[in-house]
Amino acid sequence: MKPDDALHAVKADPYYGVLRNDILDLVPRTSRKLLDVGCAEGETGAAAKLRCGPGAEVVGIEAHEPAAQIARNRLDRVLMGDVELLTLDVPDRYFDCILCSDVLEHTKNPWAVLESLRRVLSDDGVLIASLPNLRHIVPILKIVADRFEYEPSGILDRTHLRFFTQHTMRKLLADSGFRIKRVSANRSKSWKFTLLNILSLGLLRPFSVYQYVFVCTKKHYHSQHPPSLS
Repeated sequence: MKPDDALHAVKADPYYGVLRNDILDLVPRTSRKLLDVGCAEGETGAAAKLRCGPGAEVVGIEAHEPAAQIARNRLDRVLMGDVELLTLDVPDRYFDCILCSDVLEHTKNPWAVLESLRRVLSDDGVLIASLPNLRHIVPILKIVADRFEYEPSGILDRTHLRFFTQHTMRKLLADSGFRIKRVSANRSKSWKFTLLNILSLGLLRPFSVYQYVFVCTKKHYHSQHPPSLS
């Protein structure tokens, strides 16, 4: 077993079989060619295919082989491997919707990943990306208590290579050539967070966000190439 496979193996099977309704609801129904990066077992991609109707094509990318094998039964095509190493054999501007559901934080260079995805996104297409929020109260308290320890899943997932707050998420997307059109927040909803919000008169509400979801379009430059990030 390769080291990366060992990291993925610690995750329970349901991790790969989640239908992301919050992402699905943002997929334009007019999309004809979709790319699902980190498609897992293909639940969300398959639902997006149904949402967009007959003729819609969904291509997935998945690094975890068992999940990719299941996704191949649900999507039109699945590429198994690391998105940072794969070469997408499609023309420029091929896809009109690209999904990145909690995948960028697993990459060494999310800026380069986004730049490569920008190349294959149509000029009027959308990128839908979700990222975990390090500014959530739980990791903050763990840092304060000197207990920053990786976990099997969640914000401190042991397979995360990058950590972001909303500010750095916005900067990542902007620096990679995207314009943010919409932002939504997924919040922790247990009674503990409700009580904390009431007791703090709403001051702690921003710290209940465990994940932000962005809908982006491509920035258009006067020259053929975007500015260098180096």
